[in-house]
Amino acid sequence: MIRVLDGKVRAFLSDRYRRLDNLELCAAVLPVINEMKNSVIESCEVTPTHLYLKVVNRRLKAEVRVGDVVQAGFVVSNSEVGLGSLRVEPLVFRLVCKNGLICKDLAQKKYHVGRQFNASDDSAYELYSEATLEQDDKAFFMKVQDVVRTAVDEAKFLLTVDKLREATQIPLKHEPVKAVELLADKFQLTENERGDILRQLFMGADNSRYGLVNAVTAASKIAKSYERATDLERIGGEILSLPVPQNMLPPPSYDVNLAIPEYETIPA
Repeated sequence: MIRVLDGKVRAFLSDRYRRLDNLELCAAVLPVINEMKNSVIESCEVTPTHLYLKVVNRRLKAEVRVGDVVQAGFVVSNSEVGLGSLRVEPLVFRLVCKNGLICKDLAQKKYHVGRQFNASDDSAYELYSEATLEQDDKAFFMKVQDVVRTAVDEAKFLLTVDKLREATQIPLKHEPVKAVELLADKFQLTENERGDILRQLFMGADNSRYGLVNAVTAASKIAKSYERATDLERIGGEILSLPVPQNMLPPPSYDVNLAIPEYETIPA
């Protein structure tokens, strides 16, 4: 399959690629997002390779520390040119500095794989009409709608908040400069990104894992592109999901009552 836009070839794809267009995706998910009370599209972008929709639910929120409030949300992303799956990923939005954190562990993906027929059956492709394939896509996007409807889940959000609180109690294993160097090597960060993260870490004056996560997501706001900013938000989520060394985790010092999300009063 060759994908063309404005007379230019965008991608050359194999017979395993399933066409999941951005337009069809938006037609499926935007009405669902519109139905979600207190949910807003915080940002969106169409890049040469991806579509992104970042949605925040302003009602579902909790405190990581006193005064440090985060809100629940999700990211819908897709690539029409074979450079990524259709994803629905949990998003945690920090109100203090408007940073987003994309949670790796609870993401759901739909790969662009399908419509590949048995090579030994030469007539298989001819058995399926365009109308049949359109209905197949319709069923697929109905499943995506169901995934989006459950994307903002209170239990999953609180699990992430618990991890963030735990991260506040985990000191960095190395001093800040070394910690950022190791991070840059692991995630192949550029020199500019390394400098931006280190600067944010010093400005935050928090040498904990939580401080490092926030430094990375804060650096995403000055990234060279929306796409790279989203990559950094995902890297923040990967740092959060790293195993916790038992000898580095002191007893929690935060108020256990903060585990209950704070809700705004919404008129009926």
